[in-house]
Amino acid sequence: MKNITNRGAVALISLFFAGMAQAFTPYVVRDIRAEGLERLDVGTLLTYLPLSEGDEINPVSAGQAIRALYATGLFEDVQLDKDGDVLVIRVTERPAIVSFEIEGNSKVGGDELDKSLTELGLAEGELFRRELLDQVQQELERQYFSNGYYDVQIDTTLDYQPNNRVAIKVDVVEGSQARIRGINLLGNEAFSRDELLNQFTLKATHGRLFQSSDRYSRQQLGGDLETLQSYYQDRGFLTADISSVQVALTPDRDAIYITVNVEEGEIYTIKEARFSGETIINTRFLERLLSTDAGQRFSRREATESAERIEVALSDIGYAFAEVNPIPEVDEENLEVTLNYMVEPGNRAYVRRIEFSGNLSTNDRTLRREMRQLEAAPFSKSAIERSRIRLSRLPFLQSVEVETVPVPGSEDLVDIVFSMEERPPGSVQFGVGFSGSQGFLVTGQVTHTNFLGTGNRIEVGVEQNVISKSVSGSWTDPYFTQDGISQTISAFYRESESVIRFSSGFNTNVIGAALTYGIPLSEYSALRLGAGVDQTAIETFPTASSDEILQFAIENGTQFTNVDLRTGLTFDSRNRTFFANRGALHQLNLDVVIPGSDVETYTLSYRAQQYVPIFRGVFLEINGSAAVIDRYTGDGQVPPYSNFFAGGPRTVRGFQDGSLGPRDTPFNNPFGGTMRTTVQNELVIPLPFEADGKSTRFSLFYDIGSVFAEPGDFEAGELRQSAGVAFQWFTPFLGLLDLSYAFPLNDEVGDEVDRFQISFGSGF
Repeated sequence: MKNITNRGAVALISLFFAGMAQAFTPYVVRDIRAEGLERLDVGTLLTYLPLSEGDEINPVSAGQAIRALYATGLFEDVQLDKDGDVLVIRVTERPAIVSFEIEGNSKVGGDELDKSLTELGLAEGELFRRELLDQVQQELERQYFSNGYYDVQIDTTLDYQPNNRVAIKVDVVEGSQARIRGINLLGNEAFSRDELLNQFTLKATHGRLFQSSDRYSRQQLGGDLETLQSYYQDRGFLTADISSVQVALTPDRDAIYITVNVEEGEIYTIKEARFSGETIINTRFLERLLSTDAGQRFSRREATESAERIEVALSDIGYAFAEVNPIPEVDEENLEVTLNYMVEPGNRAYVRRIEFSGNLSTNDRTLRREMRQLEAAPFSKSAIERSRIRLSRLPFLQSVEVETVPVPGSEDLVDIVFSMEERPPGSVQFGVGFSGSQGFLVTGQVTHTNFLGTGNRIEVGVEQNVISKSVSGSWTDPYFTQDGISQTISAFYRESESVIRFSSGFNTNVIGAALTYGIPLSEYSALRLGAGVDQTAIETFPTASSDEILQFAIENGTQFTNVDLRTGLTFDSRNRTFFANRGALHQLNLDVVIPGSDVETYTLSYRAQQYVPIFRGVFLEINGSAAVIDRYTGDGQVPPYSNFFAGGPRTVRGFQDGSLGPRDTPFNNPFGGTMRTTVQNELVIPLPFEADGKSTRFSLFYDIGSVFAEPGDFEAGELRQSAGVAFQWFTPFLGLLDLSYAFPLNDEVGDEVDRFQISFGSGF
């Protein structure tokens, strides 16, 4: 539009001066007078004029003068006249925009439109140019049409005000978005219409409530057509093409019919794969990275994936910017394709510096010790990604992103920048909490997972509730040695009055301490070694204690000193510590109370977590556990205070915390058992307000499990089951808030059902 306007103006000026050449004789300008100026003064106008007093004016110089004044953009009209030897310049100034408003454009526009209008000059204080307003109106119509709003109405009102000002208002009546009434495919023989239409995001109207997939969008249609073509090319149809697309609008402009013409072509098979360029790596190794075998159908997707694997392999040995392009060499006669993987490794890159940003409260050393990519070493994509994951697993970091930045002026140096967002590393709590197993409780607790920015974890807590009082403290140094051996020192004292909850009528006083080390065996596995000592005293009540408690006290006494050795193996490939969505965790622990202790037992436990991606951020989380405790000398009971319990948020939701399994006599209170097995299955669904799920999580769950008095008592039919919904939120002050509502599926008479469960104040 702008070019047309400019060409028209030049043509008019040429015609004007063709007539002027015959209308006057050139003369020398003795004076210059301006007429029509309102905001500008004569001096400003003369600065733009390529003429001055004493110059000769002729058709050429007059044309130059008019073009110069028009070029300023200040005037709508410019005319030259003569009064004797005086040059008279008559102008009409462009009005100033006093206001510019667009109303009614809820579907198109926003901040980006406002910014672009300002850049164009359609904003308060700018000079008004009609051609720009026409361009904006046409662009708005184009955007609405491309999104299916064909009955949109755009009206422009110009309100001219005193002092050569104008107020501009654009009113938009969007109307309704045209719906897709039908999508037709022509030319498809290899695949059915339904199979191909399943690849489309756009769908024809089918009467479903709140359907949005039938709203036409030109951009979305373009994406669907690319998907359709890729669908063919991934199944051997190398030359498949979308020959034409017709979009027909109904007369009432509220519905659309789409017709897609497909040219399928022939099916091509792979003859062979070869490599060209600078392969760097042995071709036999490169062949192992290919998923395109001779004789199979050609697939563009598999060829691209093979090229990407080769690029990753090259990047792991320093070629950070390697490019591999799969070039199909087509044999039209035999319908075969030779895939030529063109390898362009570029220069081998080295890491100059590793930098961190966003670590406001974390020491550089704390982060740097997690690095698997080293400075001055060859660039390795897998080592950098592993470094990012190790940072993401730190409990005080919420998110970590990594960027490779080329060093200016160098072809073989890069900087690695890790950008992170910290989460609250802990909490200081003095207040009231709630737990399904202990009811309301008063706590004073200090927890910090990044003490003084060192990554050390410190926890000191004091707790009092209706059944217990406790004091505890622990210190964990994840890098007690430079090799990554961790050390945890802990101590505790607890008094429990278990007459009411899970009690079977006895009190316990326990004091103990432990020292535990974690020894890394590989990038993903570690060995646990440690020892602990505790002293336990129990108190029984002749009329309130259960028969099982009284029998244990008679056989073993009421004072116990035990020393236990702690061992275990851990495999952990999760991408995060909190709210992981990829990887797995496996823990196998064996704790043995050493011979010579008062009660010689062993505890064998296994825990597993597995994350299975499904689609678009939805994934399945499986949490399973099994544990057994028994005495390895004699046939006596296991200490009742060591029994396992099940039911509640951590085991089987929908049942009261700790209520499942054996009961005592004669009070029928939960007594626990020596074997526990539970599985929690959660289908995690992304929330619309937080797609990455790093601080909140919503899930549908199915739990199953129970506790048995002895391993030999296990019966699958006794496992309790529940299903429901759960929500977790990592709060800044309360730690992990856990809410769930469950529906028990096979509860029996005597089971203590608790559908809604909430807990908070833990999770660090």
